[in-house]
Amino acid sequence: FKKILEVGIGTGAVAKIISKRIGPLTGIDISAEMISNINHPDIELILADVQALPFDSETFDLIYMRNVLHYIDQPEKGFSEICRCMKPKAYFLLSQVVPPDDSISEEYDWLVGRNIHYPTQTEIIDMFKDFSIIKRLEFILEKQSITNWLNNTCNDKAKKIEIVQRHRDTSDHYKSLAQYEETSGDIFVNIKHMLVLGQKRLLSR
Repeated sequence: FKKILEVGIGTGAVAKIISKRIGPLTGIDISAEMISNINHPDIELILADVQALPFDSETFDLIYMRNVLHYIDQPEKGFSEICRCMKPKAYFLLSQVVPPDDSISEEYDWLVGRNIHYPTQTEIIDMFKDFSIIKRLEFILEKQSITNWLNNTCNDKAKKIEIVQRHRDTSDHYKSLAQYEETSGDIFVNIKHMLVLGQKRLLSR
């Protein structure tokens, strides 16, 4: 891959691994604070929104995005922009946290308590309409600490308490699906991820 783009580069942890194993890449993020903390000679950083990518059409051989979809206001528009910026037959790799089952999507969004929507597996597949899906798989990260997650993602003490209580109050159905366990003052749940590798479809003539 000669031209690689990471959408939502965040801390740059994944980009540093990719740049070491494959080569230089470009990373975008909407957070200037996040980008300011990355300093790597093989990573070009651009402050940008996936819904309006600042690149020419057919620029990249590979675009990847990890756990960003739930932050995008109009994910379909983001997918359209990603597709526009991909060369013919280029690849798009998506890794995304999803509800443990599509049937509890609304409850899962409430549980997270961030006024964001975690897409279901069905919604994600629908977004890949402009791609040929090469590989799709689901995997589980077992016994993930809610305390650790909140300490890394939330600075509001009252909000942390609220989200912990929501986990305690959630349905038995969710608790069963997530293998909910409460011990030593912490809550542990299984987190489901979906991985999809797509290839840009050639336009029919």
